[in-house]
Formats: sequence, C-alpha cells, structure tokens
Amino acid sequence: IGFTGFSETGVLMDAVGTPLSPGLAWHDPRGITEPILKELGDFEFRARAGALLNEIVTISKTLWLNENYPKSKKAKHFLSAPEWVAYCLGAEPVNELSLVSRTGFFDVEARKPWAEAIALVGGGNDFLARLVVAGEPIGIVNSQAPENLRGAVITIAGHDHFTAAYYSGAINEGSLFDSMGTAEALLRTFKAPLKREAIAELAAANVGLSCSVIADHYTLLGALPTGLTLERACSLLGVNSLEEKVALGSAALSIDPSASAMRVVNDYHGLSITNLDDAVSPAALFRATVEHLVEDSAEMISLMEKFTGKAQNVVIAGGWIKNPIIAFAKERQFGSYRVSNAQEAGATGAAEFAGIAAGKFKLRLN
Repeated sequence: IGFTGFSETGVLMDAVGTPLSPGLAWHDPRGITEPILKELGDFEFRARAGALLNEIVTISKTLWLNENYPKSKKAKHFLSAPEWVAYCLGAEPVNELSLVSRTGFFDVEARKPWAEAIALVGGGNDFLARLVVAGEPIGIVNSQAPENLRGAVITIAGHDHFTAAYYSGAINEGSLFDSMGTAEALLRTFKAPLKREAIAELAAANVGLSCSVIADHYTLLGALPTGLTLERACSLLGVNSLEEKVALGSAALSIDPSASAMRVVNDYHGLSITNLDDAVSPAALFRATVEHLVEDSAEMISLMEKFTGKAQNVVIAGGWIKNPIIAFAKERQFGSYRVSNAQEAGATGAAEFAGIAAGKFKLRLN
C-alpha cells in the first residue's frame, strides 16, 4: 500500500505515538508567522525551507496549535497525514523527503532537519523521524486493519503532485509536468543543487523547492488557479457541460485576441474583467481568459528556468488540455509536448510506488 497526499497537515505526537492536537487542513489560514520572522528571518526561511513564509507551511500551523492546544508543546515527533495513516497501519514512523520538504522543519538544499526551526516549536533532535525516499518499504500492515489488507507492504509514495508526475513519466532530470486541474501545478525536476539566493527568490514567487520522489533529485512546484478561473469564466457564460466547453473553446480559436482591449485578472479569490468593448462575446471573453492564464503560466516557468535551464521534455495532464483553445495555447507556449492520459495519476502513482516497495516493479528513471 502506498500513501500519498499533502504534507502541510500533520500530527504532533508524544513519545508513545498519541496525538496531542488536531491536524489543520493544508489550506487552513490559522497559522502564526511572527516568531519565525523574528527568530529565523524571512530570507533565511525561504532559503532553507524552500517555501514562502505564510500560514500554509506546517511550522506556522504548529505555532498556532502550540498556542491553542498547550499539550502540543510537549510533542516529541511529527508525521504528515500520509505518514501518520501508514504508522497507524503498522509502518515505522518515517518522514518521506518530498513531504517533509514542505513543512518548514527541513533544510531542503542540505537535505537534513533544520534544528533551529524545530526548536522554535519545542522539538528536539528526534522531532523528525527516519528520512526515506518514496517507494521504500517501511513495514507491514498489522492485524488491526481489515483482513484483506493484512500483511501488505507499506510505503510512502510522496507528495501527490510529485507522485502523479512520476506516474505520467515527468519527474526526471529535465522534465516539466503541467497538471491542469482546478489548480495548474507546474513541476520542474532537476539534479544540480540551487544556490540559497535562487531558492529564496523562487520561494518569494511561491515556487517551492522540495526533494523529489526520485533519489538525488529536486523538484520545483508552483501552482496557479488556472482551472478554477476557467470554470468561473464558463459559469459566468452559462457554459456547464463538457460539450459546451469544447464548443466554446473551438469558437475562441477563431477570435483575434488583438481585436479587443478586454483584460482578465484572476486569483484564488475571484475573477475580474476590465475594458469590455464592442468586440466582446462569449468566445472573446474565453479567449482573453486563456491568454491571461497562459501568460501567468509562462511567467512562472520562466522564473523556474532562470535557475534550472529550459526543460527538455514537457508532459501535460488534466482535463483542460483536451479543450481546443487550451491545446492551441499550450502548443504556442511550449512547442511540442506530450499529453498524459493517466486517470487518477496521484492514486495510481502511489499504487506503483507500492509495487516498487513490494518488489513487483522497478523504479522508472526515464
């Protein structure tokens, strides 16, 4: 059994494995950043943790839990949610590299626990468990589990975006994975370590650095609200079914984007449309939305490639790439690319890592 998921949500445990507080969802805004700024510093945090300092990272959530659930201050160990579930089923406590990289407790470039950050939440030398790579066997399902699971080999398959990229064949040196779901996740994998200044600059733009699910590799992860924005535009236009969205995309192909000054601006909170003029139409609005979103994507990839070099191969996944205007825009952006038709790539990738742990599959390195 392979476990994948987010790492920001975790469990603070005592010495015998008892949780001392609830877990907070990765997107939960409850977090405290001031002590991190004061004791560690913004640049140092970004350069070491490879992440933007905000309420999302585990360390800020842990500080909030320490304040609101005082027992959590006595926590001896931390496991992310996937690692915790594996532990409950009989695995040894471990921290998988791609997951622990996103906690703020880990010096990503040095590939080791960050003692000063851990001390800030009251943790000691064993706050983080044994470090493992995705696909490493870490135990056997115990007798407390459903009968048909007992005896199965357990592994941690890593962060779900990374696991999906691996299954899609896009988590190797020189690969760029563009996953076009509700969020557009952009993953650029490489081997050569980055300098601290580069890591900090990337993190400031919300492009995180993590150890990858492949040993001795790093992966940059950036995310944009692309699919969310496309859905909002479709809702505004009364377009709901897949067939209607494809038809809208086909109509948008015939629109000259330079014929209108219309602009679309978006973030996770909402969609704004400005400069509506005589050229406005449903197809023109959808075309303007796509143009804006591809500009955002290209800008983020340009920042990544400033430090990693241009990707040698691009793999795109997700339902939106099947829309005619999206396919056209991405071909213009990347030139050539391969479309992954993997279904539930995160879950299927976790199953493949489970097979690797059980000795049924070999790790694919290209």
